[in-house]
Amino acid sequence: REVKTGVIVLVIIVLFFWGFNFLKNKNLYDKTRTFYAEYENVQGLSPKSPVTINGLNVGSVSEITFHPTKRGILVAHLKLNNDIQFSVNSVAQIYSPDFISGKSLKINLSHDEGVFAVNGDTLIGEVDSGIMGMINEQIAPLQSKVESFVVHTDSVMQNVNKMMDDEN
Repeated sequence: REVKTGVIVLVIIVLFFWGFNFLKNKNLYDKTRTFYAEYENVQGLSPKSPVTINGLNVGSVSEITFHPTKRGILVAHLKLNNDIQFSVNSVAQIYSPDFISGKSLKINLSHDEGVFAVNGDTLIGEVDSGIMGMINEQIAPLQSKVESFVVHTDSVMQNVNKMMDDEN
């Protein structure tokens, strides 16, 4: 009887522990790794955005918070569920995969012989200008030329109006 009671109590304790963690939405066998990346502007990156390495989905952004000591810096918390090893010098880059979907995050692997990143490390954060950024870079010089043309055209039209007034 005592052995049965001991086994039952032990099973109840294990079930209570598992149930408590289940209610807190924690997995006992969770093998995800957490990395961090710092940004001045996250460009619309949101929690649950995918994290990819060479196009393979390896995790997601769990949350975005303000840095506790650096003013104005945002920290993206990356949960990776893949065991791939990469250098601590790898870059976590925010990019836009297409016109329709939101922002995503890709880890550009560093091919140096640096130290491997471990759970809790902070990666280098960058923001890719994307297609719209490239378009803006191409249009900026053209925009200044068009503005100059409009100003010159306006002055020419004013001179033409002066010549064509009622007296002349």
